[in-house]
Amino acid sequence: MDLRGLLLYTVGSLLMGQVASAQRATPATGLREFSEQRIRHQKVLGLALGSYSLANIAIGSLAASRTSGEAMYFHRMNVYWNLINLGIAGVGLLGLRKQNPNGETLAQAIRQQQTMQQVLLFNAGLDVAYIVGGAYLRERSVTRPDRTDQLQAYGKSVMLQGGFLLVFDMVNYLIFKHRSDNQQEQLLGVTPSGVGIVLPIR
Repeated sequence: MDLRGLLLYTVGSLLMGQVASAQRATPATGLREFSEQRIRHQKVLGLALGSYSLANIAIGSLAASRTSGEAMYFHRMNVYWNLINLGIAGVGLLGLRKQNPNGETLAQAIRQQQTMQQVLLFNAGLDVAYIVGGAYLRERSVTRPDRTDQLQAYGKSVMLQGGFLLVFDMVNYLIFKHRSDNQQEQLLGVTPSGVGIVLPIR
């Protein structure tokens, strides 16, 4: 190899090394942001559900103590329902403490994202069942005159809470899916030179 060839080889090697370093740095940053966004969204989701539950518990407890009949049963059921919601939100927020965005591989990050989407879809299915169950309770009140107020109130409460949760879960599912589709496409896309994968799954 002559001097000119050696010089070209050296310069080429240096440039290739810089490109490779840049490609490794960029996907690592993108992956971390991908994981951090998911964790932030899950935290907001838990805090929103927890805040909604606390508000329902406070309002329902106060209203139940000042009303009677159907209204009292309605507010009581709101309290019972949201005590469960509050527990679910608390468990979810505690679970986030174990997640570390810096230690996730792309495969793990995508799996966590897809799991969250599946959970939200499953919850939406349960929410529909709650609404149907609430309607059933109201229907049963017609044949149970001794418990008409209670069944009517419980049915209305379950339908209200199920309706809120259905909207809550579906909106968050769509946000997760839209963000996930866009970011996964970027992370799994080709390099600017059109060669190779930006970030391999380990």
